[in-house]
Amino acid sequence: MGCGENRAEVLPLRVHTLAGCDLPHELAHGNLELVALGDFSASNESAEVLSLDRGDAPLKFPVATRAVQAQVTGGLSAFVGYGERSVADGLDVLLWPKLASCVMWRPDGAQGYPGKRGGQALGYAPGPGIVLAAGGNDPLVSDAIVGALSFDAATGSLASLDTSADGVLRQPRAFATATQFGDELLVAGGETPVFGVPESDIEPLANGEVFSPALGRFTGQQVELQNTRTHHAAVTLADGRTLLVGGRSKVGTTSIAQYQLETLDPRTKRAAIGDTIAPRIDPRALLLSDGRVFVGGGVGADGALAQPVAEWLKADGRRDDTKLSLEVAPRFERAFVALAGGGVLAVGGCEDRPPISDDDATACAHECSHGCPPTDGYDAWWIEGSGAATRVALEGIAAPSPVLLPGSDGSPWLVAADASQTDLQRLFRFNPWSVGENGGVLSTAGSFTPVSLGSEMRLPKPDLPQPLSLQPDTFVWIDDTGQHGELVGLRLGTRNRYTQDLALVLSSDPLDPSRPQHLVPNRPLGRGTGYDGALTLKGDVTVRIADTDYEDVTLDIHLRADVPPLVLLGATELGGSGCAWPTGTASGGAFDLATVSRRGRRAELRFHGGKAACDVEAGRLSLGVKGGKFSSTITQLDVTRSTSGD
Repeated sequence: MGCGENRAEVLPLRVHTLAGCDLPHELAHGNLELVALGDFSASNESAEVLSLDRGDAPLKFPVATRAVQAQVTGGLSAFVGYGERSVADGLDVLLWPKLASCVMWRPDGAQGYPGKRGGQALGYAPGPGIVLAAGGNDPLVSDAIVGALSFDAATGSLASLDTSADGVLRQPRAFATATQFGDELLVAGGETPVFGVPESDIEPLANGEVFSPALGRFTGQQVELQNTRTHHAAVTLADGRTLLVGGRSKVGTTSIAQYQLETLDPRTKRAAIGDTIAPRIDPRALLLSDGRVFVGGGVGADGALAQPVAEWLKADGRRDDTKLSLEVAPRFERAFVALAGGGVLAVGGCEDRPPISDDDATACAHECSHGCPPTDGYDAWWIEGSGAATRVALEGIAAPSPVLLPGSDGSPWLVAADASQTDLQRLFRFNPWSVGENGGVLSTAGSFTPVSLGSEMRLPKPDLPQPLSLQPDTFVWIDDTGQHGELVGLRLGTRNRYTQDLALVLSSDPLDPSRPQHLVPNRPLGRGTGYDGALTLKGDVTVRIADTDYEDVTLDIHLRADVPPLVLLGATELGGSGCAWPTGTASGGAFDLATVSRRGRRAELRFHGGKAACDVEAGRLSLGVKGGKFSSTITQLDVTRSTSGD
């Protein structure tokens, strides 16, 4: 595939299906719709429709193609996929059933991997595109505690390692973590699962093991930790080091909640002690969009809720001085997920209190694994990067042990229950454009909308390893049938960094006309920014085009009045005092548009015939708008991609 005016490339495009969810018979002879994506405008050359019966078909896609989006439809089912171009080996597109969960792997019989009872280390390495599950908490099945399962997110291929094969874990591990570690993955810490022994008596591990995607197995190399730890959290920092956070450790025969941060360098395979934070067992650690790390939740060694509720770390893993608003109360099993602008969404959890009546005791035992339903109801909060928090509407939702998953368009997915039917898990989606007022004063920012799904849809369970996000709206997780574990996947959309957006602002969300399509605010509204079919910007709220980035690009801004907004290319602010909009006298047609054209390190601003140019950052940049000194109202945003040098 790939052709241009003066050059051509021949690259293979391979389309795959999941092992557990192949195309049904009615689609096997259908059509495959393909859309080429990259830094170019959509055209007749960037779309093809092929019969699935036809192999080795030539595709005359633009030579600048960087990704392909695919869809197969027919009857009652549909399959969708997205794949990005590798350096030299073409493109692989994996088809997932649309809006339907898929059991991608299950062991054959009582043995095999994964086992039951959770405890698996589950991690994703975006570089090689490999999902890894390793170890687990099923001590009566040897395969389940040293075995592993790898999944290639580009091709759908799976490989299971059990005790019959070389390259399994050298020692049993449950409740470890798995993170990208250079070109490999690190499974760190954990504990040796023992049946019938209290958790506090089990010895945590003080080492990790390295999995090689290239070899498809563990290398046998152990990485020594500075501390024993299990039931901890881990993230990969921007510099490639793995950061270990919290967990349970032991001092002599006494279990403690770990308070020392620890980093492991993939180049040297050495660990180093970092700063101290509040001791936390089973914390959550999130990489934020501003580069920092958010640490929240967890309990102490005595089972009491960790205080403070949350802390921030700098991009290098050192402590940050940001403090969380005291309005956000501690809760057992509160869920967290990253939002735009360095923000965090926090939802639900049970309150640390005793029952106040027999009926309350029944509710506590039925809904909560620890504590009781909050006296004032389950709550949710939009936490800003500054630590400020605004309440999010959660009416009609029971969230004792919620699961939050990253979503496209700044809209994470919530797995919780309807308050009227607490035994049935449902899927909800966050709407950052919703605003609630009480007496003219902002009372809530954001809300959740139920999502209609098929009755056969599986959703992640709260007492198993946290699901992995492979791309916006694409997830895998471990499920437990009571007989064995299973790897389950779900794709809810294909929005991506190369998406071609048309008539932004003018186009509202087709499922919720009260919000604009594919635009996301970086903080709660209520500061003069809002949407009523037009986008009004005032104050310090930035609205970015969600999930995308750009090389060379042109942004045409249609205005209701003659006040253009500030434009953000990455972190560079255009249209303000450092790079002001030009003045001009021409009017009518394109002269009334406020236009920004970025070419490499330069951006040209045009308005009413005037022109000005400013320097911008290099590389792929996000694109957003923000209110300036005066309120600005936008009726439409037109974004045109172009290849560098066009």
